[in-house]
Amino acid sequence: ATMRGARPRACREVSCTLKFLRRSRFSTANAPPAEYPYKVRAGMILERVPTVMPPLEPWEEEYHEWKLARQNRRRKELPDAFVDPFGDRDVAADQAAFDSFTPAPVVTEEDKNDDTKSTNRRLCDHVYLIIKKGDVWQIPSGDWNPGETLRQTANIQLLNNFSDVLDHYIPGNHPIGHVEKDGSRTFYYHTLYCSGETILIGDEASDFMWGTKEEIMELLSPEEAAMCDESLMSLKAKSGWIYGGEPQECAREVSEKKWEAWKKTQANEAPKED
Repeated sequence: ATMRGARPRACREVSCTLKFLRRSRFSTANAPPAEYPYKVRAGMILERVPTVMPPLEPWEEEYHEWKLARQNRRRKELPDAFVDPFGDRDVAADQAAFDSFTPAPVVTEEDKNDDTKSTNRRLCDHVYLIIKKGDVWQIPSGDWNPGETLRQTANIQLLNNFSDVLDHYIPGNHPIGHVEKDGSRTFYYHTLYCSGETILIGDEASDFMWGTKEEIMELLSPEEAAMCDESLMSLKAKSGWIYGGEPQECAREVSEKKWEAWKKTQANEAPKED
């Protein structure tokens, strides 16, 4: 018999084990030991996520037009007392404001001038920050120092090249990929751009750029490019929200197939009410 409220011994042992693993995983003591057979390095991939929705595909526009027409057929006129109970709504002014609204352009001046130093470019796509050391373009990275976690090392390498006005957020504690080259192993962490200008400081890097996955892969080494191909998002690769360049089906592709299949079942007739 056990006392009321007491946990069985097996549960206590599991709980203690989980606490130990949690402490050891995220503590600075859990850094790579000095006797590793290769040099340990860490890098940081800074991403600016899309700030506007990408243009709709033709099939998406067709679907939205059909959906709007279907909703309009089912719409019912509500009593004026319900829509405007106080009688102070100016319908004509609301309609004029709606008709005069012009959305901001998706193509910015930075796009027209091919300004790769600004985050205000390729607003529909994911863009990533890379630097140039000597004649080599690379992801900000450097050697791990004893006493640091790999995540701390990666963050230091980013901030060593850019001013502290660059604000970013690291969403995880584990790397998203690694590269083995010339007797070293580099672990890459992922961080999200929040605000601030990318101002180059120090003398380690001579240049930098914000580029899409396809743009930076053309400049990086084959090893880093292969890691990016597997780990980073891309709009061109139809990943929309899928990682990697493999022929995986994303939600948009599945929806397109369903829409085309539904149209075939209608035998080219106008959609009917359910």
